[in-house]
Amino acid sequence: VGPLISARSANWIVNNIPGIHIPDALIMRMQDAKDERKEGKRICIELIEKIRETDGIAGVHVMVHKHERLLAEIIHDSNIRQNR
Repeated sequence: VGPLISARSANWIVNNIPGIHIPDALIMRMQDAKDERKEGKRICIELIEKIRETDGIAGVHVMVHKHERLLAEIIHDSNIRQNR
């Protein structure tokens, strides 16, 4: 998983990277946000939390592209290192 940086970049991903699906509701949520970057981070953390609740899932791969500083924030804010 990774944070979306903007609605525009989310649309680019959907239109240019085969096999990637980003729900329209998430793109609209980003468009409506005051700070798209923060909203993308929130969405990523919410996704991590949902994945952690899924039986049989032992971890999550978090990746970012050109916004590496967000990685530490997401790891910290999502508590994915808890109980390790």
